[in-house]
Amino acid sequence: MLLSREIRFALVNDYHDTITNSWSGWPATTSLAPQLTLTCVIKGEPNETGYICNIKDLDNLLRQAVTAQIRSGFDNLSFFQLLQKLYDRCVQQWDSAAPIVEMKLVVTPYLHLKIYSGIDSMIELTQQFEFSAAHRLHCDHLSDEENLATFGKCNNPEGHGHNYVVEVSVAGTCDEDGQLLPLHQFESIVKQHIIDRLDHKHLNRDVEYFQKVNPSVENIAKAIYDWLSGKFGELALNRVRVYETPKTWAQYSKSGG
Repeated sequence: MLLSREIRFALVNDYHDTITNSWSGWPATTSLAPQLTLTCVIKGEPNETGYICNIKDLDNLLRQAVTAQIRSGFDNLSFFQLLQKLYDRCVQQWDSAAPIVEMKLVVTPYLHLKIYSGIDSMIELTQQFEFSAAHRLHCDHLSDEENLATFGKCNNPEGHGHNYVVEVSVAGTCDEDGQLLPLHQFESIVKQHIIDRLDHKHLNRDVEYFQKVNPSVENIAKAIYDWLSGKFGELALNRVRVYETPKTWAQYSKSGG
């Protein structure tokens, strides 16, 4: 069984020791400073109390790690290095039968980093992108009646549109500068191979691949994965997730997850 706990904090050079609004975040800030979210996941079985652990212990662990790191300095750290240091502190100080299996640092609503236990120095970077496109759900091997029954109004001959959100996750080890890869390089690769190919297109008509493949969200996720595979050098492409709407997404990876 997994248990997750999240804290929010700002990277500030001066702060007070009183936590008055843990939901909003502490340390808090009244100036322009990064507002981050740190999530820790542990794995274990509930004891006789029904707890895997007391959630207050996880809170204390995360807040002490954040406080210690802020006091020791962060100005010259990349976010990758910051996550690694917080993870190392927590693992060293966590005294529980339920080990830490994952830690995530949310840098913006569209960018986060993740460390998994048991994979030394491996950090996963996930970034969101957006493109707008039209498509028609239709299979040539089905009759018009079967297509209409299967896809309903999504089988409209003129198609319909979505604002797609794409999450791309890559993983590897940081270089000597504390970077997995320059963010602008990551974004340029996705823009070149995915956004420029799909944005403001009618997928069935304008994208050769989807002239023969039904552009469902499942098939779009797999196609994006295939188009990006091998484009990040030594970094592994872990997975691609495509949101067709805020309520519907499909994810593809070589592991099947």
